[in-house]
Amino acid sequence: MGLEVAAIAAIASAAVGAVGAYQQSQAAKSQANYQRQVAENNATIAQQNATRIRQQAEVAEDEQRERILATKGAARARLAANGLLVDDPGDTTASLFLQDIAEIGEYDILKMRDNYEQEARVAEIQGVNYQAQAGLFGLQASAQSPGLAAAGSLLSSAGKVTNAFGNIPSSPSTGMTRTGYTSGIVGGGGRMVGGV
Repeated sequence: MGLEVAAIAAIASAAVGAVGAYQQSQAAKSQANYQRQVAENNATIAQQNATRIRQQAEVAEDEQRERILATKGAARARLAANGLLVDDPGDTTASLFLQDIAEIGEYDILKMRDNYEQEARVAEIQGVNYQAQAGLFGLQASAQSPGLAAAGSLLSSAGKVTNAFGNIPSSPSTGMTRTGYTSGIVGGGGRMVGGV
């Protein structure tokens, strides 16, 4: 009776272990798929951020050009109010001053464009990193096989189930003991190994 209880307990333990292994592998797979989706969403957001930053750069450049024109217009009016000719070409003080305003304004635009482009590149690099993370999480998810995890658990428990049934007792009349692949005859003063 004790042998049957031990065997049933071992079988139940193997079944519970297999179910647990299946559920654990399924949970790991679900978690990896979730993390993959989050990383893919983050990659999409990062790319959208890069696009938005570049759009902001265009607006900022347009606004800066308008400020340059306004500054040049105000400078021309002040110069003209002071009696300087502002429409003279060449190296007059007024024309050089207006050129300086335009050059400084263009330099500011180039610096602004560079700063915005750096921000956009940072966002794009984040997107690439998130996409790489998504790929890794996808690999982790595909590496999980709940069915194989359960089968592996059952196979590792097979020895416990077998042990629960105990060893087959020796036959008293022949002195033979079954030991797996071969049978040994134990007798008198020595040991002979025979076929299965």
